[in-house]
Amino acid sequence: MRFYTFVFKNVWRRRTRSTLTLTGVAAAVGMFVTLVGISDSLEGTLLDLYRQRRIDLIISRADAVSPMSGTLKERLGADVAALPDVQAVCPGLVDFLSFENLGINGVVVQGWPAGAFMFAELQVLQGHGLTAESRGKKGIMLGKDLARNAKLKLGDRVDMSEEQYRVVGIYEGSDIENSMAILLLEDAQKLTGKAGLITGLTLRLKDQSEAAVEEVRAAIEGPVAEQAGEKGKVRAKAPQEFVNTQAQLRMFKVFAWAISVVALIIGVLFMLNTMVMSVFERTREIGILRAIGWQPSRVMRMILMESMLISVGGAIVGTAGGIGLTLLLSQMPFAKGAIQNSVSPGIMVKGFAIALVVGLLGAAYPAFHGTRLLPTEAIRHE
Repeated sequence: MRFYTFVFKNVWRRRTRSTLTLTGVAAAVGMFVTLVGISDSLEGTLLDLYRQRRIDLIISRADAVSPMSGTLKERLGADVAALPDVQAVCPGLVDFLSFENLGINGVVVQGWPAGAFMFAELQVLQGHGLTAESRGKKGIMLGKDLARNAKLKLGDRVDMSEEQYRVVGIYEGSDIENSMAILLLEDAQKLTGKAGLITGLTLRLKDQSEAAVEEVRAAIEGPVAEQAGEKGKVRAKAPQEFVNTQAQLRMFKVFAWAISVVALIIGVLFMLNTMVMSVFERTREIGILRAIGWQPSRVMRMILMESMLISVGGAIVGTAGGIGLTLLLSQMPFAKGAIQNSVSPGIMVKGFAIALVVGLLGAAYPAFHGTRLLPTEAIRHE
């Protein structure tokens, strides 16, 4: 009988225990793929939005832990727009509001000034966009996913902060924008009680070279911020840096890795228990193998390969389950647009690596113990 066939038969003849252990490993891998995959997906979705909109710099309050928690003076936008290397500026105010008459809470609402370049990036599917002529008319635009989930159509009423707005347009933008609502900046400021304030600015520059970007960044954080009365309160960041420093995303990533580590430990304990029991039950068998000429290294290789066979099976099942769960979550109304419907190859490779680590750690002691068994004592074992 070939060595590898012998290893497979050892696993198969204890298939109930092997299946339970494989399930434990699959759960650890699946949890890692899902949680860490979602964490990376959230970062990727936000970064894709800025890349699609050709954003070179994002300006926000220096001490803000999230894009919605800090405010700057609206006049900062005009001062930034006056810089010679700035091509376009879009001041924005983003916050959570409720559609009170529909009982829908936590809708992300963006406020942009009429004529902002960000409006041009939206494809209006129905109705029309918000322009200077829309001022004072209380119009609101809805992303197509938000409109569908809220069952809203053109002309429908939306009550926010005791004010009534009418749906004047339904648009398609990036995945994350499709679940948002858009108002004119002055309307958003009124509804949130933040008159004359914004949560940030997005910039396009004429020259995207690193030197030019750094020059504009220094000007914004220095003399421009001082001129607007915001000295020391302004940070201008490139999209990648802005996304990497978001406190909520970093906390979710830490949470995802922490849960994955716990799942890894549980998987190791599952594997350790299975392999210890396997070696104990086969003490006589191992003694006979040693007596007919098997070297300790061959016994160790057998035990490790049995463990790795279970681990690889768990990795395949866990990765498939993690991908399926991520795909399912990405289609849920509360997550649509924020979670991408795919898992990066890097996450899957890490998932397999975790499974192999579980196999090695769980089988290390049983394999060592198996090599220490003396043939004469092992054969006499009852």
